[in-house]
Amino acid sequence: MERKFLVNVQFFGKQFAGFQINGTANTVQLAIETALKKLFDANIKIDGCSRTDSGVSAKEFYFTFATDTKLPADRVAYKLNKFLPSEIQCQQSIEVALNFNLRANIKSKTYTYCVYTGNHIMPLLNRFALFVEGDLDMQKMLQASKVLVGKHNYKSFCNYNPDISTYDREVLDIKIVKQENLITFYFTANGFLYNMVRILAGTLIECGKSKMDTDDIQNLFEVQDRGKNPAKTLSPKALTLFNVQFSIPKLYAFFALKFYFLSIFFNISIVYSAISLRVVSNLFSK
Repeated sequence: MERKFLVNVQFFGKQFAGFQINGTANTVQLAIETALKKLFDANIKIDGCSRTDSGVSAKEFYFTFATDTKLPADRVAYKLNKFLPSEIQCQQSIEVALNFNLRANIKSKTYTYCVYTGNHIMPLLNRFALFVEGDLDMQKMLQASKVLVGKHNYKSFCNYNPDISTYDREVLDIKIVKQENLITFYFTANGFLYNMVRILAGTLIECGKSKMDTDDIQNLFEVQDRGKNPAKTLSPKALTLFNVQFSIPKLYAFFALKFYFLSIFFNISIVYSAISLRVVSNLFSK
């Protein structure tokens, strides 16, 4: 009997040409579907929660697939990892209804973009963060981030994509966290346009350099023209899909329950078990 699985996967995107199969290069989707072929001896197509650009990584990415198997749902991730490269590894897997639509049940996504400041490139940080020479004014970037949040037409903050029918999006939240010279931008929205996060991060950096201000951002919303925005489309290496929020909170409960029972079975930690149980209780009480 055919069953459908939801899988949580992490990947380091440096060597991949994005998630989605494009027919010309090595992608994360191609690697996963090749692994599924080896595991189940069948041609299986997966449905991903998002497209990612070449070089972009994901801390939390989801995909679904359907196949005829008796393999326990929580063993799917473990078995699949044996056929995947170390740069792509499944974290958890659960069974969902056959009519479950992954993208339709996504409420919002959070991406992070990391930069570091200073006078010289730091090779270790430079592997996952973008070097910005000099200093950035945190106060000006925080002020700019407040203007960027909300329901707007973001045509000035994305690159052209012929498949886009509307540039209207809602940015729910932008957080900026600084740890010494490392700055991480957190962007949460109900959806993102092509290169949007990388351009938003570039816009905030321009504000941090005092080359743009909040009035400039307001004007960009009005003119709706990418060519008027001096911010660069920043490198993909510092961009990570950080978190996916589902509109069905009980989906989170499945993953929390799994950790709860595993922690009891292996006696990992009473504290971790209590935390997981509390998460489950809160979700099902909604």
